[in-house]
Amino acid sequence: MKAKVIVSGLNVVDLLVTLPNEIKLGGKQQVDHLVIQGGAPAGNAACVMSTLGAATSFVGYVGQSTLNKIAISELERCAVDTSLMILNENHDPAVALVEVNAQNGERTVFYSLNNYQALEQEDVNEQWLANVDLLFVDGYDIDGNIELLKCAKKLGVTSVLDIEAGERSKLTEMLSLGQHCILPLECAQFIAQSDDLNQCFDRLATMSQGQLIITDGANGSWALTATGIVHQSAFNTTVVDTTGCGDSFHGAYSYALLNGKKLEQRMQFASAYAAIVAQYLGGRTFHPSENDVYNFIQSQSLGN
Repeated sequence: MKAKVIVSGLNVVDLLVTLPNEIKLGGKQQVDHLVIQGGAPAGNAACVMSTLGAATSFVGYVGQSTLNKIAISELERCAVDTSLMILNENHDPAVALVEVNAQNGERTVFYSLNNYQALEQEDVNEQWLANVDLLFVDGYDIDGNIELLKCAKKLGVTSVLDIEAGERSKLTEMLSLGQHCILPLECAQFIAQSDDLNQCFDRLATMSQGQLIITDGANGSWALTATGIVHQSAFNTTVVDTTGCGDSFHGAYSYALLNGKKLEQRMQFASAYAAIVAQYLGGRTFHPSENDVYNFIQSQSLGN
């Protein structure tokens, strides 16, 4: 039987473009790549878990505009169930314009939250979590997601947090409720009020009893354990675009968690998954299978 997952958080329509080396301002120019697809931490993580084989449902608002239709169709393209989404005619998904550097794969993101309506506390239905194996939330729909975390804690549902920005007091509350808390280094430093990795972990550990993981792109990821800090290096890969790599790490980690993998195995699987996604333009252009990921890990081991 497939593991059941509920995902809540930001849902985005991404417009990704690689620009030519020379741009004539005020004129029309053809570009080599222009891709429209879904994005965002929660949206991408939901798609990762679903394509890997988890029965994944997304919760949040949905409107009736063209942008909404794109966002929903992108989730459904990845077999994510959208039947729990709540109709809100004033809602539009967030929109991101992503400029990808063709030389090194780094991206610059311009985004808009115009008309975006975050899930509210009063909209949360505890029954969503009945017979669910895992709850995945981000730090954007924060009030609704805090309520979901409270429900998960009450019902004994495993929770994974992907938090990267927001009001510090709210993020701290989420940390106190989550079981697996994954933060980019910049966010960890912001919450812990320290630039030192060890001190970040020490201070975050006073706020959370969950598994703490800090990520830092090409520098890999670190996890706090009872015996010290564990480091997972980033895999060598041909980087085309880093869009969605962090989101993919979170989704792949969650899938490995659902499958009973140990911490080091979860981090390795997530790192390898993200490295494969980086080889393509867009965070949802290619979702590797579980076998793809393990074959990639094996090939890297043989290469060493």
